Amino acid sequence: MISKISTASLLAGFVLLSACSRDAQTEQEVTTRTSGGEASTSMSGDSADKRGEALVRVVNAVPETKSLTIRADETHALPSVEYKGVTPYHSIDRNWVTFQVSRASDATYAPIETNREMLTDGHRYTIVVMRENDAAGLKTRVIRDDLANDATKAQVRVINAAEGFDEIDVRRKGVNDDDLFSGVNVGSEAGFKAIDPWAGTLEFRAEDGKRLLATIAKADLQAGKSYTIVLAPGKSGKLDAFWFEDAPTQ
Repeated sequence: MISKISTASLLAGFVLLSACSRDAQTEQEVTTRTSGGEASTSMSGDSADKRGEALVRVVNAVPETKSLTIRADETHALPSVEYKGVTPYHSIDRNWVTFQVSRASDATYAPIETNREMLTDGHRYTIVVMRENDAAGLKTRVIRDDLANDATKAQVRVINAAEGFDEIDVRRKGVNDDDLFSGVNVGSEAGFKAIDPWAGTLEFRAEDGKRLLATIAKADLQAGKSYTIVLAPGKSGKLDAFWFEDAPTQ
């Protein structure tokens, strides 16, 4: 028997989808701060939506590169970015975009990696550049930034861009509850998790929980802010961990 779907049901579903889509935008400007203290402010998602633009930034998780440049085309070049760096958000006024990565300047631009993605107006995206699995080339991962809208919670996510370090556990030292994240695979993102505000040392361990790979000391995860932690392959086979935060501009 074929069941009929009412127009009202379809309309209700469309309204719900639209509401969820708008929830991922931001009503205020957003200030981004890095662990080194650099800060930048970007327009609200609502403003970008009205202008028919998406907001895009780049993270460099490739240690042997002095800088990387990404562009969507000849007229849309994002600022170059050093290892462990994150660029300010840059507006892109098109939906289907082929991002190109190069180690060279615009004058001698030679793409070494391309990634075609669809962007939605009013939304924010982070492009993470990382090593390929064989460590010989580069690859990119485009992740949507659904930033915090709960003023009572901190949001935390982890991006494992550390080729050679698979299935990493993330823990709050001294906290007896479950891990923040368990078994984060290389090349993947453990999406934002809302937690109560917390300060202390973050530990990054092998999946068995025994081998300590890296730490972030004096982490201060504050309410109303979204924290992105990026794991990258450091020198001498060690794991690097760096972070940046996003918060509505007061």
